[in-house]
Amino acid sequence: MDASDISDGPHTPPATDEVVADVLIVGAGPVGLVLATELARRGVRLRIIDSLPAPTTESRAIVVHSRSLDHLRALGAWESVMSHAIEAHGMQMHSGEKTVAEVSFDDIAAVYRYSAALAQTDTEAALAGRLAELGATVERSTTLTAYSQDAEGVDARVTAADGSIRTVRARYLVGADGARSAVRHLTGQKLEGSFVGEDFLLGDVEGDHDYDRSLFHTFFSPGQSTGLLFALPGDRVRVFAQLPPGTDPHRPATVDWLQEALLERGIRLRIRESHWITRVTLKHGQVPRYRDGRVFLAGDAAHIHSPAGGLGMNTGMQDAMNLAWKLHAALGAVDDTALLDSYHDERHPVAADVIRFTTRLSDAGTLSNPVAQRVRNALLHIGLSIPAVEKRIAGTVEQQNVRYRDSAIVTGEGRMLRPGDYLFLEATSVADALAQHPSHLAIVLPGRGEPPRAVLPAWLSELTVTDDEAERLRQSTGLADGGLLIVRPDGYLGHIGPDVPAGIDAYGELVGYATAG
Repeated sequence: MDASDISDGPHTPPATDEVVADVLIVGAGPVGLVLATELARRGVRLRIIDSLPAPTTESRAIVVHSRSLDHLRALGAWESVMSHAIEAHGMQMHSGEKTVAEVSFDDIAAVYRYSAALAQTDTEAALAGRLAELGATVERSTTLTAYSQDAEGVDARVTAADGSIRTVRARYLVGADGARSAVRHLTGQKLEGSFVGEDFLLGDVEGDHDYDRSLFHTFFSPGQSTGLLFALPGDRVRVFAQLPPGTDPHRPATVDWLQEALLERGIRLRIRESHWITRVTLKHGQVPRYRDGRVFLAGDAAHIHSPAGGLGMNTGMQDAMNLAWKLHAALGAVDDTALLDSYHDERHPVAADVIRFTTRLSDAGTLSNPVAQRVRNALLHIGLSIPAVEKRIAGTVEQQNVRYRDSAIVTGEGRMLRPGDYLFLEATSVADALAQHPSHLAIVLPGRGEPPRAVLPAWLSELTVTDDEAERLRQSTGLADGGLLIVRPDGYLGHIGPDVPAGIDAYGELVGYATAG
């Protein structure tokens, strides 16, 4: 639904026939499905609606990066996703016939040192299947047309497939309804950023080529446009051809034009069969506020940017993982202000960084001056041959560099490993522990030679690590004499400190568990 079709504002009185939910989610793409699944795992009463009568048949976003795979593991959807995917272990950058740079994902500090490439339809099907296992389903052909909110909740006016209008009374409302978000429109917000736009031809095709299918490929053409190639399962590939400024805006997307555009950008692929071709204009921007009282925005409803790096869907899925546990905790908290404000405070800077990163990637590929192109190629070749630089770029693409060290809801301090960092352990699967215990995890580190001692409250489940990992954690946190690490449900460290009882009390009070039980 286009925002221009909505005439009602956020304070329009909704219709009668109230239905109660803890959380109402608008939008059943990957972002909404991740949010719904994570809430359902915690027993939250939820409704998830979508205006489409059926899941999309378009493959759309095709890359699930390493950090998102961590989250899918915790959700219980990793196996299903990977059964439809192929692994991508790095990126190559080409200019003409030359490969000017390569970035490997093999050395990042992560459980999954690769991205998964699969059609968005398969990602959505895996998440919807997991959601159904948890007893929830998507209400389709159902649209949000208005809402009002008060101190206790949100009254959302919803039109069902049969045309009936009813009110859904929810404690919280989340808009995960994409770039043309109805919820965003109703909050009165607009995307702010650069709106010149990037025009692309893109398609899923089968064709003949010699490119390494275990890598993503970027092509810097001689002109002012770039190309991208991502291998998909079977013989399919996703290709993008950025169109130069001034391209006829009414020219339809065809196989012949796509083939011509690929060759112009130096992509040596001969299309045999086309499954999906479209033309899109993508812009860069995000809303000023991810939270408006009891209403939240996530994914493309909150931020949009270039497809370079394939970071859009992943950033949205990680928005959902960040928000889900906070909504659950807020349901039982006396004061949820700091906890729910932290969603915007933690995630808004992440999307801003993604916009800056993808904009730089796009700008690097649209240099028209031949001298500037040669300088770019030389800098990429030299810079990415430095292991530390290559590893940082790989970690940025795989989103393993995301951290929340400045968050108001992390406590304590560390040395190399600090509160707000994601916890990666070589031998112990944090994601599997979070899948088994959809709660916070506690690692109680003993002093050297001492047994761990702690009485944990109900909201904490103990995570036992190996002796080698315990020693590495003592070194990386500075807890030589033992202490406590609290792992949030999204895998990030909420607390590091030497005093176990005090740490539990301080962090529990901060996120509302001290009073919630």
